[in-house]
Parts: sequence; C-alpha cells; structure tokens
Amino acid sequence: MDSCSVLLALCVASTKRTLHAAQMRALCRRLYEEICRDEWQRMVRVRHYVTLHCLKDPSRASWMDTWTRGTDENFINTTSLSRSAFCMLLEHFAPFYNIPTWRPKGGHPRKLQLHHQVLGVLLAFYVGSMQRTSLCKEFGIPPSTLARVLNAAEVVLSSALHGFEHARIVWPSLGRQKALSRLVARRHHLVQFTWGFLDGKNYKVQRVM
Repeated sequence: MDSCSVLLALCVASTKRTLHAAQMRALCRRLYEEICRDEWQRMVRVRHYVTLHCLKDPSRASWMDTWTRGTDENFINTTSLSRSAFCMLLEHFAPFYNIPTWRPKGGHPRKLQLHHQVLGVLLAFYVGSMQRTSLCKEFGIPPSTLARVLNAAEVVLSSALHGFEHARIVWPSLGRQKALSRLVARRHHLVQFTWGFLDGKNYKVQRVM
C-alpha cells in the first residue's frame, strides 16, 4: 500500500472518529436533558402530591363542616353559590351522578359517598381559589381520586344543567343598569355610564334586547 492510500485511510478513520465523538457528545447531552426533565417532573409531582396518610376521612374533612354549619358567606367563598342555590343545583345534579353502594366485583368503596361532596369539590375547583393540594385537604381525597371525580362530575353537571331554568345568564334591566352605574360613578368619578366590570371589560348602560 503506497503512502497516499495510507494517508487516505488515516484521514477517513480520523473523520469517522471525530464524527462518532460528536454523535456521542450529542447523545450524552440528550440523555442529560431527559434525566433533568424527568427529575423536574418528579419534583413537581412530589411538591404538589398529597398522600392518603395525611388526609382526613372525607366524612370528617373540612367540607363537612361547611356543609353542616356553613353560612351563605362560607358557601359563596367555597363554591360561588349561596346555600339555597347550591341545594337547588344539587337536586338536579344528584339523579345524574351515580354513587354505587355495592360493587359486585369487590374493591374499595368510593371515597366520596355523598352527592354534595362531589358537587362541592367540582364547584370549588371552578371557583379557582384553591390549588389541587388544597382541594385534596378540603375534601379528604387523594389527587388520583380528585382527578377522576372532577372528570366524571363535569360530564354529569353538563347533562344536569340541560333544561334547568335557573342555569342561565340574566342581563340586568335598563333601570338596574342605571342604578348600578350611579354607584360605580360615585366610587370612580372618571367612569361614567358603566354598571360593571368583568374579565377586563367595561359594561356600558344599554337597553336589553
């Protein structure tokens, strides 16, 4: 083999070695990024996860105190509904949500055995004032149960609201709008003919169509 062939072979071998080294570095970098991503996700789960051992039984959870002794103010802060409005919605919700008392295949019974617990956790989730960890502690259920209950209750609530005459948006009458706008102007002098604010929008006084 002449010198040119030897040099060519050495050049090819050096190029392959450099390419393999670059590929190995890229592979190590990807592996490191995946390890960091997996560790970050694990830490997020650990940070927001509540184990069953630190939770009260649902029958002794904080929500039961709200249900048995809570005033309208307590109900509004938790569910955005007064007690009477909550009970009215509960009457339409309960027939659609099945809570089995006996399971033919065995297994543990459901953590939430009462309909007001299910509706309460769903509305508290909608209000958005609590994180999931706080919801778990408020109702005495672990995160996995919370996710299942929320998914099932959302579907049931959508069905229960069909034909429920109170579940509608009622626009204030023109007279009520004017009265509210006077209250707003009394507090905010630069805001005129506006009766309310919602999601960053100002609602002007206008005739209801």
